[in-house]
Amino acid sequence: MLKSDARNQLILLILATFFFIPFLGRVHLFDWDEINFAEAAREMIVSGNYLQVQIDFKPFWEKPPLFFWLQAASMKAFGINEFSARLVNALCGILTMLIVFRIGRKIFDSWFGMFWAMALMGTFLPHFFFKSGIIDPVFNLFIFIGVYFLARALHPSTAGKRAPRYVVSGVFIGLAILTKGPAALVIITLCGCVYWASTRFKKIITPGEAGIFLLAVCAVSFLWYGLETIAHGTWFVTEFLNYQAHLFTRGEAGHGRPFYFHAVVLLFGCFPASFLALRMVAGFRGGSEDQRYFTRWMIILFWVVLVLFSIVKTKTILYSSLTYFPITYLAAYHLYMVHKDVIRWNRLHTWSLAAFGLLVAAVITAFPVVMMHTEWLTPLTKDRFALACLARPMHWSYGEALIGAGYGALLIASLLLAARKKYTGAFSILFLSTALCLQLFMIDAAPKMALIAGSAPNEFYKGLRGHNCYAHSLFRSYADLFYFQKMPGGNPKSSDQDWLLQGPIDKPAYFVCRIDQAHNYRGKYGLREIKDEYGFVYFKRDVPVGVDTSAVSPTPSSAAHSR
Repeated sequence: MLKSDARNQLILLILATFFFIPFLGRVHLFDWDEINFAEAAREMIVSGNYLQVQIDFKPFWEKPPLFFWLQAASMKAFGINEFSARLVNALCGILTMLIVFRIGRKIFDSWFGMFWAMALMGTFLPHFFFKSGIIDPVFNLFIFIGVYFLARALHPSTAGKRAPRYVVSGVFIGLAILTKGPAALVIITLCGCVYWASTRFKKIITPGEAGIFLLAVCAVSFLWYGLETIAHGTWFVTEFLNYQAHLFTRGEAGHGRPFYFHAVVLLFGCFPASFLALRMVAGFRGGSEDQRYFTRWMIILFWVVLVLFSIVKTKTILYSSLTYFPITYLAAYHLYMVHKDVIRWNRLHTWSLAAFGLLVAAVITAFPVVMMHTEWLTPLTKDRFALACLARPMHWSYGEALIGAGYGALLIASLLLAARKKYTGAFSILFLSTALCLQLFMIDAAPKMALIAGSAPNEFYKGLRGHNCYAHSLFRSYADLFYFQKMPGGNPKSSDQDWLLQGPIDKPAYFVCRIDQAHNYRGKYGLREIKDEYGFVYFKRDVPVGVDTSAVSPTPSSAAHSR
């Protein structure tokens, strides 16, 4: 048994490493969140201020610092680049695979643990998240572990063994609070309350036990909230907490969405696990007492997160990502019961997976063909920016259509095996083929898609590095900060767009705007147009006459920005 478990964990380690780490730096970071978070980590390094999160060297109250500490450590080891920014989540993905395997093995057996891990690896959104530079994979892992140990502490069979489990649960919730804020405590409290209601309000925890849990939460949270208050007073932490409360009361940054937004995203974004989990979401009475108990907690976690973030006005696909754990767990539970012949695999599963899976395969197959003939798309939009981006020359080939075609073929093969009751092979092919398809698509198509979608200015900003000049985006973006690698100090007005456009600047300023907004800047503010290329217009403003330019170094070479 021990040798078998070690072998399975080694297999997961190899698979997760293969799928999550290679080619992390192949694609530019995406605005806004990826670049935003990487920039916060970069500014920690160059400013030496690791307690107060900053963007453009100004206070950033949206997130606590733990994730940025991890990113900063990665950047110190591997440089300030895309690979370093995303490596934290890749390692988190590997760790997550091993953790869910061990939990699944403890509650069920190794078969269940393997397929729970493979469900996370071979499901669309979780797979992408572990290859990103966003906070949520780390945040979600901490909350999940906290909920797991709380569930173990509250299990009726753990009388006399609860205190250490409350401590561990509190420690991980404290880490989650240090990662993304007090929402972690809200989520686990709601889960505990719903579980309490499911017991018909029997006494499940004593005041002393609740105190142990909260003391552990506070002790870990003190590592930032307390130290920051001691070092700089209450101002920064107070503003941070006010901002967090603000997010729950209104949509932010254009993220207001309909109530059903998360349900739709999870159903289609978490394919194939979401389709497999549907049968179990309402609960299932099979399995042992421990299996039913943990399943109840996973269902509670799913509904708490889904309802909570459907209610709050700020909605992005990130907010419901904690449900990836219960969704993939319920998918694995369904497959496990089919594998054990407790429930039957029926045609509804086959047809639903085939219908949506083959649709996805067809889209992936058609995508490179369509991109070879962008003229097919131009009648569909009048958006000048989109049309200009599509005009960018890219090399696409019919061979790239084999990614989608191969995925469709493997999907059919897995369903045929399921129909013949060869479930282990069927489910292995289903998840591994999905992971492989996503991996190949990310390697081949993602860099081209990023350029088409608007990452081209990043190379322009990189070309300006090391020159005594200003770089500024005339649209909401953090790319000018991260890819130009703006340094602290200098003119305090350097972040003021009006001053850069109209004020007595002391060194040349370079600007980038979208083509559909270029009319607001052409022929104005003394701007000289450098180039108009694939959706973006680039400008330069020279130092006004009469301003001392003795400290200004030569402007960047024409190769970086010539027409």
